Amino acid sequence: MDEFVCLRMIQMNGVDLVQFQFDYDMSFAVIFMNPDGTIYGRYGTRNSKPEGAENNISIEGMRSALEATLALHKGYPANAELFAAKKGGSPSYPTAEQYPKMKDYTPKINYGNQVAKSCIHCHQIHDAERQMLRDAGKLIPDEILHLYPMPQSVGIELDPKKRASVSKVEPNSPAAAAGVKPGDEILFAGGQPLVSVADFQWVLNATPASGATIPLKARRAGKAEALVLSLVDGWRKKADFTWRVSTWDLRRIALGGMILLPDESGNATPTGIYVKNAGKYGNHAVARKAGARPDDKIVEIAGISGATTEAEVISKILDATKKGEPVTVKVKRGGKLIEYSYKTQ
Repeated sequence: MDEFVCLRMIQMNGVDLVQFQFDYDMSFAVIFMNPDGTIYGRYGTRNSKPEGAENNISIEGMRSALEATLALHKGYPANAELFAAKKGGSPSYPTAEQYPKMKDYTPKINYGNQVAKSCIHCHQIHDAERQMLRDAGKLIPDEILHLYPMPQSVGIELDPKKRASVSKVEPNSPAAAAGVKPGDEILFAGGQPLVSVADFQWVLNATPASGATIPLKARRAGKAEALVLSLVDGWRKKADFTWRVSTWDLRRIALGGMILLPDESGNATPTGIYVKNAGKYGNHAVARKAGARPDDKIVEIAGISGATTEAEVISKILDATKKGEPVTVKVKRGGKLIEYSYKTQ
């Protein structure tokens, strides 16, 4: 760490979104930069609810990322072309407070008596981007709904204590078909050097939802291996995104404020889910006002009548409905079949 100049950011007010692009649902995220703005890589990965929030980060993994970054820095600027894709495209707005959904915020926090109300949280950028699409009468594409896919989405599990070392390959996955093997060190993906799992996610995040390939350069038993991942349609949807903080707003948009969980009561309907809660206030009360109640057992929702999950329901609704269009729900409550409809937001 002595070889780095560290800067901590605690809010997104006024932050340059062209320069600082990362998974805004992270609890902890690091961007390794050259003073001229060149990005060497990223660190910080998560794919589960609070109880597993630290499963994919470690002191050892951070150390490995730091060492890899220093090695890349020593080769700079001769290796500058390697980092061109480490910066993303142009965001919808250059700063968060310019999004329509956040028009009441300012570039600076009010440290008087309005700190909490004036602070823009990272996840609010995802919220604002999605709402902007909905307000424009558009559907939310997979690239925006299923953000920063984990390597597991393509059949790879990476060791959180190492730079980008494969610990497991899922059978019959794109990774298995490409010839990836446990023990492989993935040095490059999509032509970009990797310093951590987060760097692999960065590459996956920039990859289209269908018809895409990703070249890999790996080290296996000291020898270089050139591999190619061929991704099938729907690969982004393999992961459960409901751990994300921004899912709270997706529940408002797609579920009218309901929270759906697996029904483990032993008396589940074919969908296998039930209403854990239905919001009572504001725009999160839409489903409750339409008839939803906690403990309702879902028989059918948005045309889904087979086994499903909350993430799959949200995804299906956002794939098929625009703002203001109805969703029909059938539930069992007290031995009775009840049907109601609410409008998406």
